[in-house]
Amino acid sequence: MKDINWKYVKPLENHNIITEFENQHNVLIPEDLKSIIKQFNNGRPSLNQFDIPSEKGKVFKKLLSFNTNDTENVFDFLDIETDITGLIAFASDPSGNLICLKDNKIFYWKHETDEIEKIADTFSELLENLY
Repeated sequence: MKDINWKYVKPLENHNIITEFENQHNVLIPEDLKSIIKQFNNGRPSLNQFDIPSEKGKVFKKLLSFNTNDTENVFDFLDIETDITGLIAFASDPSGNLICLKDNKIFYWKHETDEIEKIADTFSELLENLY
């Protein structure tokens, strides 16, 4: 695994929040993503660029926080305006686009066009692709 440092981490205020989120919204967050959230909630990775099929150099701004009072938290993004079902946002870019789970795969959601592009099969794969 790549050596990624995470800045601006905010410890989880509720250590059961991920399980509660999963139960409330009938989703399963993959273990590799859960592990990173537990350690680096709200964090910004030192390696923060990745490619999508149609573009290079997209930016992984930060993990969305699982603390309900933090700005840019996962709860704020549950009702994104999209025709795509099953998207669960867990990270953002500086332009208002989101990195999401859908069917346990990782997608990049473009807010201006409401399109998604698959960027990885797993969160670990996305981390390995960061540069």
